[in-house]
Amino acid sequence: MSRTHIQRLHRLGSVRNAQKVLKQMEEYLHSFREGYDTVYYLSKLGRDMIGSKKQVKRSLQTKHSLMRNDFFFHVGCPSYWKNEMKVVVGELTIVPDATFKKNQRLHFLEIDNTQTMTENRLKIERYKALHATGLFQRQYQYFPMIHIVTVNRSRVRRFIEMCEGLPVQVYLYDDIK
Repeated sequence: MSRTHIQRLHRLGSVRNAQKVLKQMEEYLHSFREGYDTVYYLSKLGRDMIGSKKQVKRSLQTKHSLMRNDFFFHVGCPSYWKNEMKVVVGELTIVPDATFKKNQRLHFLEIDNTQTMTENRLKIERYKALHATGLFQRQYQYFPMIHIVTVNRSRVRRFIEMCEGLPVQVYLYDDIK
């Protein structure tokens, strides 16, 4: 998480106070700069302290995770939020970047940071196939809203066109962070 995310999640107040708290925890954390913010993740000592086996390192997925975190805050920190949860309906399987509940309804999140539009089109086609079966709607009486966060305006328009017939909201990343 970025310092900003930690500050908001734990209501640490000012930047100065957040920095002070993170400084006190530095033996349990590693960090690196990402844009104008610092990203923190657990060191081996930090993982051991909380009993975590999952090792997180800086990767190409870092920006993707930070964008997902920003959307989490944008929608009000829903209590039900699952990252990369496989959704299987009949013989169709889809793995949204996040699945969350808002107003007792499931929603799917897709983050478009470095994907090609060909890859995006294939994923949207899977959503359309899932919608066309009607199986999800029969079980839940609705089809989840698909939220797509992308990095430039031309892609917003292209996603809206690709998703015609699906319940979708497309966001420009700069507007939600």
